[in-house]
Amino acid sequence: MGAGRSEVAHAIFGLDEAATGKIFVRRKEVPLGSVTAILRAGIGLLPEDRKRLGLVLSMNCRENTSLAVLRRLSSAGFVRRREERLLTQGYVDRLRVKTPSMEATVAGLSGGNQQKIALAKWLARQCAILIVDEPTRGVDVGAKAEIHHLLDELACQGLGLVVISSELPEVMNLSRRILVMRQGKIAGELQRAEFSQPSLMRLMAGVEAKAAA
Repeated sequence: MGAGRSEVAHAIFGLDEAATGKIFVRRKEVPLGSVTAILRAGIGLLPEDRKRLGLVLSMNCRENTSLAVLRRLSSAGFVRRREERLLTQGYVDRLRVKTPSMEATVAGLSGGNQQKIALAKWLARQCAILIVDEPTRGVDVGAKAEIHHLLDELACQGLGLVVISSELPEVMNLSRRILVMRQGKIAGELQRAEFSQPSLMRLMAGVEAKAAA
């Protein structure tokens, strides 16, 4: 907490106008500080605070799922409702969202099912790269296992995933490569064969590994 992970994600997504640096997607530079340019580059962001930033709680499942693709679903300013319902139903089924109906208000769903709807919104946009910040925070054990399975399945299908998490078992289970941040800077990088809780903890604490005797 406080290492700067979420801030980096927000900067990449164009939410921090004061951010500096460069972003490249498929070797092509994307303008920094422009959410529109980031979306066009195929990047999505599932934020840490789903209730405040990831969903509109007063809206239903159908409306939340289609939020990021309304332009694609609209003609002359009107949303094609049949197409919207088919799209939503497809993701509700695929992500196994437990909801009375697509018209059910998102505020009435469990934390895990709310997170699935927030994820469905970005899947509907067909992002090439998705940043997920603390994807299982505030969900029960069963929902956490389902979300882990979904993320693993998406990665296997070719979606580029950047997972931010403060839970070491989660990071180690889901990742092929781990970057550790400390005080706003990259403290180290580990490939999958190098993963271990002691190694990660040393990087997090800023402690250099002692050379083997």
